[in-house]
Amino acid sequence: MHKNDFLLKIFGVSGILGFICEMFNNMQTSYIILLMLIILDTITGVFTAIKYKRFSSAGLRKATKKIITYSLCVITVRLLETILNSITITTMLSQIIIAFLAITESVSILENLTLLGVPIPSNILPILIKTLKIPGLDAMLKTSKDKHSEFSDIDDIINYQIPAFEDKYIRNFLEIKCDVMKSTINQIILIDETTNDNPDILFYRILSTIELGLKDMNKKWSEEKIPTKYIDFFSKVNQPKVDKCLEKLKFICYSTKTTREKKIQIIDCIVIILYQTIIDARKTI
Repeated sequence: MHKNDFLLKIFGVSGILGFICEMFNNMQTSYIILLMLIILDTITGVFTAIKYKRFSSAGLRKATKKIITYSLCVITVRLLETILNSITITTMLSQIIIAFLAITESVSILENLTLLGVPIPSNILPILIKTLKIPGLDAMLKTSKDKHSEFSDIDDIINYQIPAFEDKYIRNFLEIKCDVMKSTINQIILIDETTNDNPDILFYRILSTIELGLKDMNKKWSEEKIPTKYIDFFSKVNQPKVDKCLEKLKFICYSTKTTREKKIQIIDCIVIILYQTIIDARKTI
């Protein structure tokens, strides 16, 4: 009985793998290129981290996570195309997704090379993209560009401000805080702007998002074994500023501005807190 169950499991796994291989049979080259870009991004990221003295195993874990999440993203879109086969046979959706992910990786590689001292013009990628005529890609890139602009200040902190600290615990502390706040901002960006939310719902939704971020931040500080004296110091110094930010957040949510304007002001408030944390960290040196 156990032998039959084992054989059924083998046949089941083989069938699933065969189905997945069949789905991606026509686009193997695209996936290999995307994988190579992820590897190049990881390599240049490691060199950049070594140069700025912020290398850790977390960067390699991010590469593994990226491969898994990218694969899940492409598989989901490919499954959608398979379902639509009865209506139309196409691989355009998955090709667009792969192209978008490849461009994202290319941007990251070029940014890393710039940090390593390679004189690459800042507008080189937009010029290359304009020469491409891929349906639907322009809209996706525009959305990504809007999101990237929201993250530009945090990326500046991570790439230029934090590496200046010699204390590895302060660097790790600040990197974790920036990464978590970046994730929090991303959740705020995803809030629907097409409807005027009830201000109570908007306020408590954003408040719960921030509180979850703070909880995640404390968990990661503990996992990275950040000494409690660092956490206590920054908590004591930053708490009045955080309280002030929360008061401002409430005022923004209950204002008469549009949801988009409210989101922009709230994100600015979070970025200001991060810059104030950097200033406070310098005072400890």
